[in-house]
Formats: sequence, C-alpha cells, structure tokens
Amino acid sequence: MKVILLQDVAKIGKRSDLVEVPDGYALNQLIPKHMAEAATKQNKKRIEKLQASAASNKEADQARFALAEKALTASVIQVPADVNDKGHAFKAVSEQDIAEAAQAAGIDVEAAMLVVGTPIKEVGEHTIELVRGDNTASITIEVIKQT
Repeated sequence: MKVILLQDVAKIGKRSDLVEVPDGYALNQLIPKHMAEAATKQNKKRIEKLQASAASNKEADQARFALAEKALTASVIQVPADVNDKGHAFKAVSEQDIAEAAQAAGIDVEAAMLVVGTPIKEVGEHTIELVRGDNTASITIEVIKQT
C-alpha cells in the first residue's frame, strides 16, 4: 500500500515521503497512529503544495538567518541581568532574554534560533550559537548588570 508519511518513521522514511509499505502495517500501525495517510490523488496534491511552500519558507529562513548572523557578528548584544555584588546572576540568562535584547537593538532574531550551551549566570562576554536548520554561527553576547 502506498502511503504519505505525516512524520519521520524509522526505517521507512521521512515526513512527506511517498512510500510503499505492507497493507497490514499501514492499516494497523501507520494510519491509526496518524503517522501516515493513504496516497490518494487529493492527498498527493496537498503534500506537493506543502512541499512547495516549505521550500519557499526554507529560502526565507535562510535569508533571515543570514541577516541575523551578519548583524549579530558585527556587534555584541548587551543583555541586562539582575546580578549580585559579585557579578553572579540570580537566574540564568535565557534564549528569550537574549532575543529581547537583540530586538531592542534592532536585530530581528527569534529565541528559537538561539542555543545557549551552558547556563549563563555571570556578568561578562559569552559565546552562544545561532542555529536555523543546517546553518550555525557562533555569536558573542555580553551580560551586564541591570540598572
């Protein structure tokens, strides 16, 4: 039976793939668990449209990543944090805090694009990752005392 995968399935295929699987597996496992749907003409057309829009979205994401990377590597974003006298933060600086500081500086970046490896709990410069799809870049942020 031919099915269209709605999510990645180990040893079968990736999301949106058209694959041939045994009838029993499709009818008893994949379709009831919403992991796949029957490969009808209507479903094939819908998946083709989704793949086309995903391709255009991917191009837009790559362009947005390139702009954010250029802006973030050109300058150091200052992230204010509530710290004690010794320079230790009361709570770790999150991706959302960094995204808000970047947007305040006029740089369009989402918190989902930022990856903080180890928790940032001290004042000073720190290196984090900017990630979108297969693209990654290292950027530097500076945690400063909130006034």
